[in-house]
Order: sequence, then structure tokens, then C-alpha cells
Amino acid sequence: MKCPKCGSEEYCKDGIVKGRQRFKCKKCNYHYTVAQKSDVKSIETKRLAFEMYLEGIGFRAIGRILNVSYVTVFQWVKKWGENMELPKRNEAIAVVELDEMHTYVSQKKNYRWIWIAVDRYGKRFVSFVCGDRSTATGLKLWKNIKDMNISTFTSDYWKSYEDFVPPEKHLQTKEETYTVEGYNSNIRHYLARFKRKGKCYSKAEYMIVISLNLLFLKLNNELSIQI
Repeated sequence: MKCPKCGSEEYCKDGIVKGRQRFKCKKCNYHYTVAQKSDVKSIETKRLAFEMYLEGIGFRAIGRILNVSYVTVFQWVKKWGENMELPKRNEAIAVVELDEMHTYVSQKKNYRWIWIAVDRYGKRFVSFVCGDRSTATGLKLWKNIKDMNISTFTSDYWKSYEDFVPPEKHLQTKEETYTVEGYNSNIRHYLARFKRKGKCYSKAEYMIVISLNLLFLKLNNELSIQI
């Protein structure tokens, strides 16, 4: 008999609960009985749901494939991603490309802008913020990256960048934002809520942040699925 949480076969008896023998896993200290509740999903099912979500499949489709409620899938992803965030970078970075992309919450008139910073040569996401397209939101991104050892910033001609990026480190031209623009297309490819002309969309801004944190960690090869 295996522990339903970690799969270990090392256990000991731990009393009787409602007429059933209870056990304690010696590896993870999880308490369980022989008769598991019918609505408890396996770790493999949860892991598969996470992987499917980060491959561009929506909650409802995942629920249909795995035969679980889409609300359950939503709760799994939400709980998994609530404490995830991109780590701070301490090493020197030669070029960081800056860009914005838009999505919406609940209805297409309710725009949200994602400001993104990408390490060109390291091929990874550095930071991001979600908000409107104003300088105030751009300053939130700048607060996240200003203390990093970055030699050069490149961006398009959006006026807000001039308000916070030091001019001596700033290169404004569409020709120098090819990396971040390619990464923007990866976001729309890997997250169903960002796909154009699709039926999946975000109902809350916090799910945009959670989803992007998870995806960016995955694409940075820094994501560990801990269930």
C-alpha cells in the first residue's frame, strides 16, 4: 500500500478513525486510511492538469479530458501558482528588451497591459507587471529591474519608456525588440487565456499574474512541479 501523497510504501499504523485503520507515512508524515475518498484525485492527475494548462489547454477542456470539474482544475492551478514568482537576477545582463502586450479581463473593453523585460542573450524572462499602459505601470516594472546589473535597455517608441529608463542606457528602435516580441508570441501560444479569437479569457487580473509566473518559470527552465 502506497502513501496517496508521496507514493512511499513506508508506513505505520496510527489508530482507528470511524471504524477504519489509519496509517501514517514515515516519509512525509501524511495520515491516510485504506479507503480513500472517491473524489480525491491522484498526484499524477494533478501533475498532468498543470502540464496541460501550460501547453495552451483551457480549464474546461482539461476537465473534460481528465473527467474532473473545471473548477477543480482552476483551484489546483490557483493554489499551485499563488506563491510562485520570478527570482531576482544578481548576475550581469548585457541587454534587456522591454515591451508591452495587451489582453483583457471579463470583456474586451476591459484592457490589461503586460509590461515584460527579457534577457536577450540569456533567453529568459526577467520580470513583468500587469496593469494599464501608463507610465505608472511602467514604473512598477522599472522598480523590479532598476537595481539589476544591466548594461543596455532596448524598447520600441512608446513614450513612457523615456520617463524612467536612463537615456545613456536606452536604445529605442523596433529593430532591437525582436527577442521580446518573439516571447510575446510564446505567451499567446502556451496560455489559452491569451489566444486571439478564442473562447478562453481571464475573469480576474490575479489569474493573469499567476499564469504568467508559472509560464515564465517553465520557459526559463526554473519551474519545479511540487504537489
